[in-house]
Formats: sequence, C-alpha cells, structure tokens
Amino acid sequence: MVSVRRVVPVLLLAVAIPIFGAPKKSSSHAPRDLHRVGDHWTAYNSPDPATWPAGAKTYTIKRGDTLWSLAEQFFKNAYMWPQLWEGNTWITDAHWIYPGDVLLIDSETAQQISNAQTGGHDSTLPPPPALMPESVPSTTNDTTASNTLAAGDGYITAADAAGGSRNPVPLGTDADVYCYGYIGEDGERMPNAILAFEDAEVRYAPGAVEQVISGGVGDLVIIKGGTASGLVAGETYILVDVGRLISHPGKRTQVVGREYLYCGQVKILCADERQARGLITQSCTEVPVGTHLKALPQIPIPLARIPDMPAFCDNSSNKKNGYIVGAQGGWDAALGEGLLVEVNLGQADQLQPGDFLTVYTEEVAPGQPRQVLGEVGILTTNTHTSTGKIVAMRYSMKIGDRVEIR
Repeated sequence: MVSVRRVVPVLLLAVAIPIFGAPKKSSSHAPRDLHRVGDHWTAYNSPDPATWPAGAKTYTIKRGDTLWSLAEQFFKNAYMWPQLWEGNTWITDAHWIYPGDVLLIDSETAQQISNAQTGGHDSTLPPPPALMPESVPSTTNDTTASNTLAAGDGYITAADAAGGSRNPVPLGTDADVYCYGYIGEDGERMPNAILAFEDAEVRYAPGAVEQVISGGVGDLVIIKGGTASGLVAGETYILVDVGRLISHPGKRTQVVGREYLYCGQVKILCADERQARGLITQSCTEVPVGTHLKALPQIPIPLARIPDMPAFCDNSSNKKNGYIVGAQGGWDAALGEGLLVEVNLGQADQLQPGDFLTVYTEEVAPGQPRQVLGEVGILTTNTHTSTGKIVAMRYSMKIGDRVEIR
C-alpha cells in the first residue's frame, strides 16, 4: 500500500529524528504553501540545476519515490538517506518529497558512502523515518521511535528491545488509512468522477504534448454524476484513482486484483440528477480529471500490542500464509519499518484489523530454514486482500516475500 502531496489536513503523530550536522525541521504535517513549478506542484524552492557543478549527477523525483528507496538505489544502502537529504538542503522536511523536483546526487557523498560500507555500519547512524510522500511515517510513542544496532545481529527493532509492547498502541495514522488505498476486485463500480476543474483554462500548459489537468485542496470541481447515481449535497466522498492490475508474485498469470489509490476527499456543494459540483477538502496527491468518487469509509485505526518477532528456533505458526503483493515505493523498493504493504490474505482467511503477520523468506540458500524478516500489523481488510504497516523489522523486505498469520 509512497507521491505528490499538496495538503493532508489531518493530525499525524510523528517523532522528529536528529540527523547529521545542523538539524533541519522534520514535521508530521504536510507543507501547506504549495506552488506550481513548471508542470508539477511543490512546497520547496529548489535551485536551478543549471547552477550545479558541471557533470553533476541529478535525479528527477517520480511518484512512489522516497529518500529511503533512493538511497538504496544510488548508494546501495537505504540507511544512508540522511546523506542524500543533507545534499539537498532545500528539502526542509524529509517526510515530504514531490515528483518533478530534481535532486542532486553528488559524487563526493557517494564516495563517502562507499567508504562507510567497506568499514561496516555506523552505529551512530540514526534510523530512517519512513520518509514516504504518499503517507507520512509515524511512530506512536518513544519506545517505537528508533532502531539500535547489535554486533553480529540484524537490526534490533522496537518490538525486540521492548519484548513486545506492554500497552496497546495505534498501528497506523489517519494518513495511512485515508491516503493510501487498497487492492480490490477489478471493475469495481464507481460511476461518479471528476469531469473538470472550475478554472480548467488556467491549468493548460501551452505547447505541452500531453495535457495532464489536475488540482488539489481548495479547488472547485465539476463532477460527472449526480443524485441519480447516489451523490448527496453536503456529503464528503473519498477520491479514488484506478491503478494497475496486481499479479500474484509466485504465479504471474494469476491476478490478485486491481490497485485503487486514495487521492483525497471532496465535499458535494450542490447536485442535480446528472451532475454535481464540489470542493476538494483534502488531497494526498495531485487529483487528476477522471478521479472517481466513493462513499467515505469510516476506518477505525486498530490498537494492538506489538508482538515479539519469532525467535531463531521458533517454529512456524502453521497458519494461512500468503505474499506481500504491493507496497509503498514500488516493486524494486527495499521495505522497512513504517512502510505500508498489501498482502493477498483477507477476511476470507480469517484476517482482521489488529492481527499480525510474520514476514519471512524461504529463498536464502538451499536447505536453510526460513529467515524471519519482520512483522506487519493489519490496518484494513477486504475479502481476499489486506493493507498493513511494517511495525517491526529484522531485515529489509520486498514485494514477493512470504507472510504468515501469527
């Protein structure tokens, strides 16, 4: 279960984590002063790439990118995300990055990271916040705020250090459940959609080969569909962008379902039988023309005690198992604590919000027992799929790793 975010006007719990040098402010709240630069929205005033040194390596941020995943991509070490952040001081809040902005990937930093890798992990390195553009990472109390390192072992997570949480904690935030999405049945019926923006004429880019008309919080929209298709004036609906088909990791010809991405929320101001007008009240990403409307779900965030991860000698639970089939960051991302994932287990498998899954891999080496990677706490469930959050991590995970009900 991320990337362009205009505003998410909800309260998110997060812990600011110090990083190298003079600390920059890291907030759980989405930046509110967005402006359009070229063909995209951003909260920052990035430097003109023409002013960077000749031959400087650059990268244009894409939807789904995170500082965590980009550090893994460029430096082969996701825990070096602070170096990437420090090389782009115009990013004032590491929780929020925007597609279209250009990062400087400087060779000096890359060399420093290469040297660090040959010398082993730096025990002073702070843990990564999830740094996700599609939902703000959060920790819910001080005991889950950081990871520590132990010689000769994997990363010791909060759940390991605390021996399991003593008190129930929220497994997610409002942004996790209202700004991510789900995998559902292909062809889900959603007859109402954004037809146009009230000020559509100012959104065209002169000379652009492809016009992508989109907007965000505060924009007025004209909606295809009205009272005859269920819309009610005064009601708020969630905005859904229809994504790609998701294939089964172990059986590529088998389709798990269709990805549905939450973009924000819209309030219906007035409606007749065939058409309605509304105001976008929240936006998680830019909201394009064609985005569908769906009844706003009421999603309680489950409270649960985070369990210990299975120990080295513990046996499997022998309960139903499945796969991670989707995640923030995309197919090639290294997944860690705080990120959202989707699995192909759901209500039909007796899985409910507040349950936990052990993540493991069986492909370490021939004859070797499975390797436990971490724990996922389930936030929402559908019939055959669920969305959860990685709440404990021993080793990084990826789409295609196995999961087992605790």
